[in-house]
Parts: sequence; C-alpha cells; structure tokens
Amino acid sequence: MKTWLLSLLLVVFVFPYGAFGVTITTTSVPNGTVKTAYSAVIKASNGCTPYKWTIVSGALPAGLTAKVSTTTTSLNLAGTPTTAATYSFAVKVIGCGGGVSQLLYRVVIQAPASGVTITTSSLPNGTVKTAYSAVIKASNGCTPYKWAIASGALPAGVTATMPSTTTSLNLAGTPTTAATYSFAAKVTGCGGGVSQVAYKVTIQPTANHIVDLNWKASTSVDVVGYNVYRSPDGATWKKINVSLIGSTLYTDSSVANRTTYYYAAAAVDVYGHESSKSTAVKAIIP
Repeated sequence: MKTWLLSLLLVVFVFPYGAFGVTITTTSVPNGTVKTAYSAVIKASNGCTPYKWTIVSGALPAGLTAKVSTTTTSLNLAGTPTTAATYSFAVKVIGCGGGVSQLLYRVVIQAPASGVTITTSSLPNGTVKTAYSAVIKASNGCTPYKWAIASGALPAGVTATMPSTTTSLNLAGTPTTAATYSFAAKVTGCGGGVSQVAYKVTIQPTANHIVDLNWKASTSVDVVGYNVYRSPDGATWKKINVSLIGSTLYTDSSVANRTTYYYAAAAVDVYGHESSKSTAVKAIIP
C-alpha cells in the first residue's frame, strides 16, 4: 500500500487596516448668491475613520463656515454669503491610518439676479374730502424691501403704509388741501439694490367731471343688486358704492382731472354671494 504525502503551502495575505487610502469623492460644490442661504457637503470614503478635515489654502466665501459631520465622513459648508466674488480653496482630509486626500474647489458668489425695480410709473390725482388710494409696486431683487419717501411730501391727509409682503407702498387717506404735490418714492431690496421714481399728484378743490356707468342686467333670477369697482391701473380694485345698487346705472362724481380710471361691476345674489367682475372699461378724465 502506497502512502501519498500532500504538502500544502498556505499563503496568507495580510492587508493593514485602512490600506485603501481615504478619498474625497465630491469633485465640485455649487455656486451661490449674496444674502441667499447656501449649503454644500464635501464627502470622503475609504481608509479608516475618524477623518480629520482642514482648509489648507484659500478661503471659504465670506459668510460661510465649515463643520465636520458627526461621522467625520463629510465637511459641511453652510451660511449666508455676504460678498459677491470668486473664491478658491483647498480641502484636505486625513484618515486615521494616515492616508491623505486633497481637492481644490472654486465657488462663484454672485449678486442678486436683478435689482429691485419700482414698476408703477404714475399715480392718480384726487379731490379734497374724497377718499384717495393708490399703490406703488416693486418687483425683482430680493425681499423684504424697505420703502421711504425720499423727497417732497405726500398730499395732506394721505399716508403711506407697507403691507407684510413689502412689495408695495400703499397710499390712502382723505386729502384736505388742494394743491399739486411732488414727491419721490424709494425702495431698497435686501440685496442693497435701489430704485427711485418721482411722482406728481394734483388734489383739486372739487370734482368737475362725472363718469356715468351702465351695464347689462344679470340673467340670474336670484340677483338682488350690484357692486361697482374702480381701479387706477386695472389691477388694484376698490368698491366705490356705499350700498348695493338696485339698478344697472351708477354715476361716479368723485373723479379727478387728468386721471385714468378702470371700472367693473359684479352681481350679488340673495345669499350675499358676489359674481366675478365684468370686463373692465377705461375712462380717461381730461
């Protein structure tokens, strides 16, 4: 009987823990805008944790800070940029086994996309002892806006208020003195952009024009009356009748000279429900 001897050579490969070095896997970070919240995450993998992170050259955008995550596998950038510029900085991570990875980043922080702009170019005139209202609107830039009467004065008896949205300056009140008033409204966006427009409003002693309105009656059987609305721009409406109108006729005797108005009517049923406004009509007062 023959005995075979088997010689077995066992080769064991031993890799040191963390032999695969740490690697930053985020190759780029987003750009941002002044006064707009910013966040980005620079991630790493492989090697062994905990990792140690540092900004080894350059600087983060003004207003941003870097914080290592609790797992140490990422560096989190967050904050609100304050200065428009192009920023370059290098991030380095070191694994617990001594492996190192480093990457250079470039971030462009831009100014707000467009500056704030006052979109209302003119305001209606008014009449003494007749309720007055007008809206100066702005858009673009970033909110909240800050409004001011930069020069001149509003008509006596009229005040300016700003709604919670800050996107307009509302003028309202009852003029007390006939005169021509010149003033400039200024708005400043949260990004620092400024827009200013000059206005001239004439308050006359008495109304010397009237506007006669008439419309077709509603065909609904439960309609009990109508409301009439007036607007200086076809967008901002105010009801001008004190009580419900029983006929399809209305006379507006509170118009001011050299002013354009828009009118629309709405039907009201027995339950107090109001229809949508009719198609607006335009009246130009000479």
